[in-house]
Amino acid sequence: KSLPNSAKRPPMDWSDSLNAVEVAGIAASGGKVSRASFWELRIHLLDGRTIAFKTDSTMGMIYRYAGYLKEIHSQVVHRVPYEDTGNYLVVDDSTGDSTTVWAVPVPSPDGTRFVLTSLGEDAESDVGNISVWRMVRRKPQREFSIDGQNWVSSDAVWRDSVTIDFTKNTSQDANDPFTYIETPARLTRTGTPRLLPENRAGIR
Repeated sequence: KSLPNSAKRPPMDWSDSLNAVEVAGIAASGGKVSRASFWELRIHLLDGRTIAFKTDSTMGMIYRYAGYLKEIHSQVVHRVPYEDTGNYLVVDDSTGDSTTVWAVPVPSPDGTRFVLTSLGEDAESDVGNISVWRMVRRKPQREFSIDGQNWVSSDAVWRDSVTIDFTKNTSQDANDPFTYIETPARLTRTGTPRLLPENRAGIR
């Protein structure tokens, strides 16, 4: 069958994107996540209990499923306000305990840490420029963050359990703060965290 003419379809907006992420995530959850209704999201824990996230119209907050992170044994729920980008709940898949973070976690390969990047976060975000969290007895704790710089981060990838490649986004025009110069960068831990030079000297 031929596909519908894209020019005749309305453009995808942010709400459509959130819905697509949730639909795909629920389908991949193996029955562990479901929607009782548009207003209620349910997550079935490994101990047999079910926890529910119900939309609170008085707070102007909607709960959308964002996916499962097997490295840290956690479900991720996006708390979406009527305005701004909101925050995320990292929910332990066994206990149901949750921790609020301000960006989508990117877990390390060994599951001991995750990193948060800051591009696109709202004014209330506490990510800083980039932050790393450590899993302590399956509970996330912020280990460190880089703050007060003139850039924001995106596209984090763990090369190994102590090294993160990411993109530094620096605004190039004060009149257009959403236009960035993108520079590859690396964050590594050698006793204390340090940011390697922007030019990635010696990186292959």
